[in-house]
Amino acid sequence: MSFINSLARIDPLMSPAAPYNVALFVIDDLRTDHVSAYGYSRKTTSRLDARAESGTRFLNCMSCVGWTLSGCASILTGQYPDTHGLVDHNGRFQRPKLGAFLEGTHRRIALTNNGNTIPDTVSIDYLESLGLKRKPAKWKFFGWDEDFDEFDWTHREEHLEPFEKAGRVLAEVRENSEPYFLLFHSNLVHDYHMERDYYLDVQEWLGRDIHPSLRGFRDGPEIWEKPPQDVSHELMRQDLVAKYDAGIRKTDELLDGLLDLVDFENTIVIVVSDHGEGFDPELGRVHHCGRLHQDLLHVPLFLWLPPALQENFPLPRIENRFCSTIDIVPTVLTSLGVVTDGFPGRNLFDLSTHRRLDGLDRGYIYWRPDCVRESYDTARIEIRSQLTYPLKEIEIRKNDLVRRESYNLAYDSEERVNLLNRQPATNEELEPVSFIVSVNDREELEANLLDSPVAQSPRHEWILVDDDGSARGISETYHRAAQRAKNDLLFFMHQDLYLPSGWEERVAIGLRELENLDPHWGVLGAVGAISALENGDAPKELRGHWCDPNGYFRFAPLPHEVDALDEQWLGLRKSRGVGFDPELPGVHCYGMDISLAAREQGFKSYAIDAFVWHKYRDRDGDLIQCPQDSKKIRERWSDDFMRSFSPSADYVEKKWSKFLPFQTTSWNWK
Repeated sequence: MSFINSLARIDPLMSPAAPYNVALFVIDDLRTDHVSAYGYSRKTTSRLDARAESGTRFLNCMSCVGWTLSGCASILTGQYPDTHGLVDHNGRFQRPKLGAFLEGTHRRIALTNNGNTIPDTVSIDYLESLGLKRKPAKWKFFGWDEDFDEFDWTHREEHLEPFEKAGRVLAEVRENSEPYFLLFHSNLVHDYHMERDYYLDVQEWLGRDIHPSLRGFRDGPEIWEKPPQDVSHELMRQDLVAKYDAGIRKTDELLDGLLDLVDFENTIVIVVSDHGEGFDPELGRVHHCGRLHQDLLHVPLFLWLPPALQENFPLPRIENRFCSTIDIVPTVLTSLGVVTDGFPGRNLFDLSTHRRLDGLDRGYIYWRPDCVRESYDTARIEIRSQLTYPLKEIEIRKNDLVRRESYNLAYDSEERVNLLNRQPATNEELEPVSFIVSVNDREELEANLLDSPVAQSPRHEWILVDDDGSARGISETYHRAAQRAKNDLLFFMHQDLYLPSGWEERVAIGLRELENLDPHWGVLGAVGAISALENGDAPKELRGHWCDPNGYFRFAPLPHEVDALDEQWLGLRKSRGVGFDPELPGVHCYGMDISLAAREQGFKSYAIDAFVWHKYRDRDGDLIQCPQDSKKIRERWSDDFMRSFSPSADYVEKKWSKFLPFQTTSWNWK
């Protein structure tokens, strides 16, 4: 079996590949938060915004690298950079591109506009017309033109020419019956360093012209490293962002003209970017390449399916779940009736609730925050990132040196505070805590709670109680453990709860906010249901900030009073005398019981803003991507579950009947 056939095969139960065209538009260097369809304040993509209403806009698409060679190669192969081979300019494609799977069914055409997408067959005459005697050293033989029938490369000095050529191609193929695959790549957004009229048209945004020293300059990070003498970083940021945005607006105009020529009734249409751009010199995050922060990896993705395919693959107008540029190839092949195997990406029609998205750059590096970029020519480089939203980890290697970064994007979307430095801007520090955990699965405990950074802190006490069946229920277990805890602040935790880097500081902030609101609080935690009396017959409302197999949730304002807290995490002050009822049977409803016990003593229960991840990994350490991955969730509300749950629920209802109605996150008592 050939390598290509091991990756994909025709499904005889589906339509053959031939009927539908594929038009893939790659807009180089386009970062998501500068696209008005994604909420940017400047109207940079008004035409694309309107078209998006008839397609699907993916809010959370990630590239796996921050520069063109590797980024475009991942889009075209559906593979990560260390698999497709183009990690630097010394590589060549090691995996087939999308066109390889369409041979014999589609006319395969490419028009590209960047030196990193140059074909092996570019003519000497064209190079000489550019003033070149040969290919520059970094324009090597990558293999871009393999898997295409026609490949037309235009030097980036001519931004408008690829649009003109693509217009002629689209007009021609529309008149023919032969299906086509078109790859179109534009460098227009990328090249805002140039002095062109369309980059300088910024009066409506700045109220002035671009500074004379910034009208044109050398491409790359050097302008940030050594600004013109009379230009501050802030002025440069304003002007360069305006030029960049003007390039997006011009691209939007020209792209719309091409999309007018596409037969959307018979064409799978994709608009995507390979990477973003940086404008943050204070952190050394400028231009692109050499790092894996969100300004480079978060890219726009739009998809339109022909009406017949929409029936087979229904998609929402807006997709919130996370995806990657490596998902494009398996999605297109699936749409064309090809069963895909061997791709690391997922089908965009079948995304999971949670997902780990990897990034890799072996070509460039910013080692110091001084805007100086080094390349593989001068050092051994490897930068890797992992994103399981909202948690982001980056590892940076230069020769034998290693640096690590950790971010919680829910609190720090711009990745400004490396949580591994443990120098929070708030200077908040959590008082010593006694963590109390009932354990019935040691491997699950080690994969989650004990793998949390806070578990390595010597400041806190950990009381791990093996569930040996001797107690009436978990409430009795907690009652006994609380009596021997040495700290006043007691946290009762599920073993499958993960507390990410920075969690201690977030709890300290949340605790301070809560005590300013109510210095005599009774119970706290990550998530709870608001009062049944307050909510009435309306759908249940929750307050809190957490992830679980059902998704990522942040229901504010926080802190907020709740009827009862989810048992994943319950916090008490030992000195207040609120405790667990040792007579409560089973392992359920103790969060409701202790919240009502606190109410009986004149205290209230609150959810605070301290993000946690409930059921983060399974006992083998693998990410739980969706509810079906969790055995506990699959079996919830089964007959066996209810036989265990009902005695606890009945006990609480009888004990606290005077407070009815009340509710938890998962159950109502009326």
